[in-house]
Amino acid sequence: MSNAARLDLARELHDGIAQDLIALGYEIDLLLAHSDSSNQSRKEIRGLRFRVDEMISKVRREMYELRDLKMESVQDYLKKTAEQLCGSALTKVAIEEFLINEVIGDNVKVIATELLRNSVSHARASAIELHLSQIENHIYLEVRDNGIGGVTMESSRLGLIGIQERVEGFGGTFFYQSTELGTRISITL
Repeated sequence: MSNAARLDLARELHDGIAQDLIALGYEIDLLLAHSDSSNQSRKEIRGLRFRVDEMISKVRREMYELRDLKMESVQDYLKKTAEQLCGSALTKVAIEEFLINEVIGDNVKVIATELLRNSVSHARASAIELHLSQIENHIYLEVRDNGIGGVTMESSRLGLIGIQERVEGFGGTFFYQSTELGTRISITL
């Protein structure tokens, strides 16, 4: 995501959701000020007020992160890493710009890096493709290569097994296809 888009989104969050949450908090404060509420009702209203405060804090953190122009997006990280690891073997990079949750993003970085390393080191590929897109609110990552192929879950040692476990831990899907023409691995989170 471009820096301008990040700043626009931060402003939208501030002017929209953040202000709405603050107004909701004030309305809850007014409810608490009524003395005719039962103790149980007041306790539940206070709990609601704490949850609103937590949501305000989360939105503020997101706004600050969006405004941190030094923060590298997942997409920028993947482009840079693919170029560094694959060099001239990198034949295609198709990466869409969209927001990615930080925890998911960190996992996408680890998975993509491992897959690219495998293509270079183990498959000895001369043509490597990296794809990242958003499909119906899911992240789709795919690495294709023309390497020696033949990789299986059993022969991959722990690399593919670890990736599969990581993906399934997030409720995602893992797919791989490996032939003498190369390997295609995709994940959906």
